[in-house]
Amino acid sequence: MNSHLIQQASQTCFSGCCSSPFSSHSVTQKPEEELEFSLITSGASFLTRDIKFTSQESLPPLRTSFYDLITAFPDYLQTTQADHLRSTEYQNLSYSSHHVLLNHTGQQQPLFSYSQFREISESEPDLNQSLFTLSCTPVSSGKELLSFASEESRFQSRMRKRIMGFMNLEESEYHMILTQDRSSAFKILAELYSFKTNPNLLTVYNYEDEAVEEMIRISEKKGIKPESAEFSWPSTEIVSEKLKRKIAKSNKRRRRRRGEKDKRGLFVFPLQSLVTGASYSYSWMSLAHENEWHVLLDTSALGSKDMETLGLSLFQPDFLISSFTEVLGKDDPSGFGCLFVKKSSSQALSEAPEHVTNPANLTAVKAEPAWKTENDEITLEKGFLDHEDHKASTSATDIIEFEEEDKAIIEFRGLDHADSLGLILISRRSKSLTLWLVRALMTLKHPGSHETEMPLVKICGPKTRTNRGPSISFNIFDWQGEKVDPLVVERLAEREKISLRCAYLQKIRIGKNKRRSDDEKQNLMSLRVSVVSVRLGFMTNFDDVFRVWGFVSRFLDADFVEKEKWRKKALEQIQIAN
Repeated sequence: MNSHLIQQASQTCFSGCCSSPFSSHSVTQKPEEELEFSLITSGASFLTRDIKFTSQESLPPLRTSFYDLITAFPDYLQTTQADHLRSTEYQNLSYSSHHVLLNHTGQQQPLFSYSQFREISESEPDLNQSLFTLSCTPVSSGKELLSFASEESRFQSRMRKRIMGFMNLEESEYHMILTQDRSSAFKILAELYSFKTNPNLLTVYNYEDEAVEEMIRISEKKGIKPESAEFSWPSTEIVSEKLKRKIAKSNKRRRRRRGEKDKRGLFVFPLQSLVTGASYSYSWMSLAHENEWHVLLDTSALGSKDMETLGLSLFQPDFLISSFTEVLGKDDPSGFGCLFVKKSSSQALSEAPEHVTNPANLTAVKAEPAWKTENDEITLEKGFLDHEDHKASTSATDIIEFEEEDKAIIEFRGLDHADSLGLILISRRSKSLTLWLVRALMTLKHPGSHETEMPLVKICGPKTRTNRGPSISFNIFDWQGEKVDPLVVERLAEREKISLRCAYLQKIRIGKNKRRSDDEKQNLMSLRVSVVSVRLGFMTNFDDVFRVWGFVSRFLDADFVEKEKWRKKALEQIQIAN
């Protein structure tokens, strides 16, 4: 491992996710992890004191709680620009909508703002509730896929340049392929990757992800035996020594041709857990490259500007997968996935894959703006091409009108907003809200006398470590210590217009006994834990997290769940009667 490389990345990465994966804190959790919260506070926040709330009525009001936030995190006040953008450009997320969106499952960076969507849809009455259209085309090989991606319209070319600039990727180094969604990007790579000469798949996910599970199923049909990292409990961090051995293990099936080594296979790696917020080091990618793996970086859990860290430029992955929403918070959100292929690694995509498990998986897409007709595009393209040759016959007014129309076509206001806020401001805001919510949930205690204190909430994953991601997973327990089904919590939250979600943790390792039988190890690896998951996004504000806290506190009422069941039945009977 290049220690100088790791040190340089650690000093540059704002979130601290570039630390060495082999340090002791990567393996074990600090027993007093929550003490780290006090190290970044400047005032007497009630969250840093030994205080508990035993009913929803005992919670402080919104104004008092906000004062507590800025007491603990005074830098939060420097992020008011995000509140202004939310009120002016994402009105559908305003307080009047009463809807809290905290269940995002992908990189929730919008291409457009809701205000932009409204402006265009009002000027285009026939617009079918979408700002762009996707046309699908089947491909049959890696060569055909890359060739298809290179055949771009002007709109898609501008989109590619804007997205790659936003993600801090060099156009000269990566191809960008649009897919129907994030899951489709995983399927395409699984079908076209040369598993025959690179016969291994190693994934690093502490939760069940349908897109990754589909990649695993496809590889199994191709005769591959996929492996996974293991994770400690309850921190849900990587068990470093085991993953290090899996990456560096000898592989007798590797063959050598003309003195060159075949790659071991595909190492699928996210920098953060989308469910628990656990952060992983960039240097895992470096270790994988040193041991001749192709690296797929899944950026779904990264924040809006996290791609700007130096770590990515130092540890360049062979493949990246990301996804973008069309309009954040739209009633029927849509978007597309992106598969980035490093040009020097494109030979890893089969020229003619011998075994395609499902031809429908091999589908790439083209994107075109929905607010322009085909004739408009032809006219605009012709004017653009003829502009230099006919300057003399074109009036200044015509040029200005053309440039304004051209700008409207290629404007991606959602990306512009993230750029205007910047990495430090977005990170500071998300960390403040995330750490505040974690500590707030931990103050909820069941009333009554117990031999040991009965917390309402148990956090699964990192608590208040400053380098954690903006995802929080937890479980709610009743006064008898019984876990409340996360699916029930999700449904009850929906009634309050709070979009949480039920997720499933996996590959959990409990205990440190290394002398386990094969059956015990198998049972350990199949451990599956359901949790409630909250993810703070690009436009989350304090009102959102305060409402989550208030909703969870309702479970302090021992009869809350039963009351809600009866209320649901009563509402259904009223609807039937009407």
